[in-house]
Amino acid sequence: MLSWESKKIGYTGLLKSTLKLAKKAISNAGIKPEEIGLVVHGGVYREHFRTEPAFATHIQGDLDIHCHGIGIDSQSCFAFDVTDGSCSPHVAIQSVADLLPALSTDYALLCIGDDRPTKYCDWEYESYCVVAVIGLSGDGPKCESITHDNSDLTPNTTTTGYFDQSIKRNRFVKTGTVEFLEQQSSSNFFQGHQNWLSGKHMHEFLQLINKHNDTLEHRIVDRSGKSTTAKWVF
Repeated sequence: MLSWESKKIGYTGLLKSTLKLAKKAISNAGIKPEEIGLVVHGGVYREHFRTEPAFATHIQGDLDIHCHGIGIDSQSCFAFDVTDGSCSPHVAIQSVADLLPALSTDYALLCIGDDRPTKYCDWEYESYCVVAVIGLSGDGPKCESITHDNSDLTPNTTTTGYFDQSIKRNRFVKTGTVEFLEQQSSSNFFQGHQNWLSGKHMHEFLQLINKHNDTLEHRIVDRSGKSTTAKWVF
C-alpha cells in the first residue's frame, strides 16, 4: 500500500469524498491517474440501494482513467465493486492481490465506504471514506495474507424493505437483535466493533499503521458473525 487517505463523511456524499481523497492519494504515491489499471470499491450501502452501474465505474469515469475508445493497442482499466458486508475491505484487497499481477499495470486504486441509501432507512452508523493506492512493489505496508472464517456465522439481523404508502417511497428497517462484539486491540492485533461499517473498520486500522514496524493483524467481524483477518507486515 503506497499511500492512503481517509475521513469521516456525512450521511451522503461518498462519491465526492472518494474523488477528493483519490486525487490526494494518487499524488502522494507519486504516480499519474493513467498509470492505474484497476479500481475496486468495497462497501454495502449505496444511494437508493443502487447496484448498477458499479460505484467503481463512477470513480473511474470522474477521474478520467482510460475513458476512451477501445482499440487493439488502447490501455484499459478494470473497475468493479465488492460487497461482502463489513468484511468488504479485506475481500476487495484480496481481489486486487489476485488480479493486479495479471494486468499490464503496476497500480490499483482501492476505495472503501458507504452512503446512507435514503432518509427513510434506519441509520445509526458513522460513515467513513477510505482510498488507497496499491502497487506491486514499493515502500509501505504489505498485506501478507487474508483468511476467512464462517464458523460463527449467525445471521440474526436483517434489513427489510417495503413500500410505505404514507410517504410513497421505499422504507428500510432492521429486524432482529444481536449482541455485538466490542473493539479489541493488543500490541499486534486490532479488531473493530462488530457494528461498524466497512469504511470505519479501515479508517481505524489505518490510524495504527504509523505505530508499528513489525506486524499487525486486522480482524473484521461482520454483523452476521463471519470474519476476515488480514496480516500486515511493515
